[in-house]
Amino acid sequence: MRITPIAFAAAALCAAATASAAPNANRIALSAGASAIQGNITLAVRSLCTAAGGVPTTFASGNFTTVVCATAATGALTAGTYVSTANAGFQNFQGLPFAEIRFNVSNGSFGSVQILNGTAFTFRDPGTGTNIAPPAGAVVIGGVSDVETNRFPSSVVGTNTLFTNVKLGAAQTFGVAVSNALYTKMFDAQKAAGLLPASCTVNDTALSYCIPNIAKAQFATIMANNEFNAAYSNGVGFLTGVAGDNGLELRYARRVDTSGTQSAAQNYFLGLPCSLSPASVVPEPTGNDEVFVPPFTGALDLKDALIGAIRVLAAGGTGDVRNELNVVGNFTIGVMSGENNQSGTNWRWLRVDGAPIGENAVPGTAGNTNTNTMQNGSYSFFYELTYTANNATNLGYWATISNAVKTIAAPVGLVNQSVLDTKFSKGGLTCSVSTSN
Repeated sequence: MRITPIAFAAAALCAAATASAAPNANRIALSAGASAIQGNITLAVRSLCTAAGGVPTTFASGNFTTVVCATAATGALTAGTYVSTANAGFQNFQGLPFAEIRFNVSNGSFGSVQILNGTAFTFRDPGTGTNIAPPAGAVVIGGVSDVETNRFPSSVVGTNTLFTNVKLGAAQTFGVAVSNALYTKMFDAQKAAGLLPASCTVNDTALSYCIPNIAKAQFATIMANNEFNAAYSNGVGFLTGVAGDNGLELRYARRVDTSGTQSAAQNYFLGLPCSLSPASVVPEPTGNDEVFVPPFTGALDLKDALIGAIRVLAAGGTGDVRNELNVVGNFTIGVMSGENNQSGTNWRWLRVDGAPIGENAVPGTAGNTNTNTMQNGSYSFFYELTYTANNATNLGYWATISNAVKTIAAPVGLVNQSVLDTKFSKGGLTCSVSTSN
């Protein structure tokens, strides 16, 4: 087929129009960091779009979230309106020079440092519906961490430069979560042992005294690097105390070393890095011991290591832990942030040293805040968030987002500064204990 000069020119014009669609690259911000607060950060960013008179659209897939602000809702992929909307059709978030913010939380909190040190990240691209490298000229702004970034192990920090940490103005609660199968086993065992009232049923998840409990020392034993301890010797039986459960595989969905959730758990349960005699941590798996055969018995083919009767899984993001917990029939345990409140899921919250994280062990239950026990001082597994940036301009961007976070209506698992100032706080320091103000 012969292409005429007119047709060639028309095609070139169409290509040019496509290339100029979507926001200009300098209006696209790039952020990496904590997955624990990503849901609430997304709400805050969307509120900045609405306040500017725009219409926010969220494009999300697992650990990748992109929020776009435009004069009208934008559709994804090449058939959607994102790629056909010119730069002028996008609206900057209030107080920011950006109309689009792309988040990658797959490396956890320390990603906020890595991205400022030049580590290459991919992001969710609304035009392709895939996770790809960002366009040249997009602006790196840093990110949020669950704990102060100087509290990560030196092996994680490596040669990375640590930049200023600033209080975000909110604290995030964390909890120990288990799959439904493990929850049921622990409930049955603790009721039989008289540790739960005889009147309790497994469905009494709104009664805190009927929720199975895990002692802080028990979870510390699971996290510790000792393949010969009682947890690794007995697996599920370690948590139930039932001889018949000894040797049943317990799946520990451990977050990766760069995760703020992992750092928070290591601090809370093992005293890292604050204790003068901290316990060592079971290493993050770097290979794959597990081979999946039909029927598929795992949510994701995560890197794993079978140590005794515990299979340790390396979970990059909160979503990876959640997926593992939701697999029916597996006995899985892990730590997640309190913002995880997805309805229709299989997993459950445990009490930790007798205190529940929220009003119900079932996530997604109406009225769950996962903060009430923290506010009354009976639950201390929380940390005050920080943001990190490498220059005054980026710090200013995050100050704007921080103010938006503080105004989110009824956030789940998040306690804003006004509450911290009147209830309990840790003074913004990872290694501080919770005290009343």
